[in-house]
Amino acid sequence: AVYEEIDSVMEWKNLLPEGEYEGMYGDGVEGKLYVICKNCGADNNHNRVSGYIFQVGDSIYPAGSFSIDVDEIKSITGKVKRGFRPSGIAKNPVSGDWYIVSSVNKLLIVTDVNWKIREVCTLNGNMFNQPEGICFDADGHLYISNEGDDLVEGNILRFTRSTKTPHSK
Repeated sequence: AVYEEIDSVMEWKNLLPEGEYEGMYGDGVEGKLYVICKNCGADNNHNRVSGYIFQVGDSIYPAGSFSIDVDEIKSITGKVKRGFRPSGIAKNPVSGDWYIVSSVNKLLIVTDVNWKIREVCTLNGNMFNQPEGICFDADGHLYISNEGDDLVEGNILRFTRSTKTPHSK
């Protein structure tokens, strides 16, 4: 396949502190970009995971930051002894909650709009070989992608949103 050359690419340097970043979410409605750090030295000292918010338009501007308290995750599950290492982030369009997946920890974290942890789910290694990507469709169905390796093919798993309320039968 032949692709048209793109000449309108823009590059911004030094927007983020030094570290390893894998998770990013673009909010087209608000025009914001959310980036979460997978492994940043400053976070390890404070037992947190940092995230950064940017306003996107003709350019890109810092618009805030957020953090997730790793001690809160530890209080629910002991699976973060060496830190929480997020690999993907997505916003649920129905609830507004944030869903953050970690391949290293085999965890799915759900936070509210203020980044307070609501739920921590352990991901079964038999189903989630290497969960790296996460997103929602407009109806609130969740998708988690797994990278493959020499033994297992990569895949995308779809989780259908329940339309039942907690008290319905």
